Amino acid sequence: MILETFNDKTITSKQHNSLTNLSQLASMLDDPAAKNYDIVDWHHKNDTLLYAFFNKKRFDVFNILHHNGTPIAMAGAYVFNHVPIIGVRTFTHPDYRGGGYWCQARHILPAQIDYYENLGYKKVWLTFNSYNKKLINFLKRMSEGKASHMGGGPKTIYKNLKWYDNPQVIQYTDQIIAELIIEDYKKCLT
Repeated sequence: MILETFNDKTITSKQHNSLTNLSQLASMLDDPAAKNYDIVDWHHKNDTLLYAFFNKKRFDVFNILHHNGTPIAMAGAYVFNHVPIIGVRTFTHPDYRGGGYWCQARHILPAQIDYYENLGYKKVWLTFNSYNKKLINFLKRMSEGKASHMGGGPKTIYKNLKWYDNPQVIQYTDQIIAELIIEDYKKCLT
């Protein structure tokens, strides 16, 4: 696995192609968030990832994970009201969601946590669209040590989450917030 890190100022043409290809794949899935990844006429669609990346220049850092040269997962991060939000516009290729890959928790989210820790931040947020109840409930169960899941997986990120159940509006969308204190997370790694 190779993790690439970039933003709108440092993106290469290869990274641009990976971002576009993953977005196109995500836009074709039967998922409520699929419209957020639309690549057709994205310059005029302010709710798409490409618009947020290139036009709004929203992301401080963006990551794409490659497996055998193929892009398989991505997510961005930025600061909102003085708190970094990691795992923004998260997408993982369906073929890599199972099988013990844990692309986000093993590779992307730790890199984003390290990025903000190096900038002096003490906590980060993960935010979830309020309609994404299945994922929210699964991660809450992991936070409580109650979830059983295949392949073990890196539970450390999820074990240390503090959940705020009242949705907050972030970027014009109701979001459920899970807060991670970086120091608590780092203690569990040793």
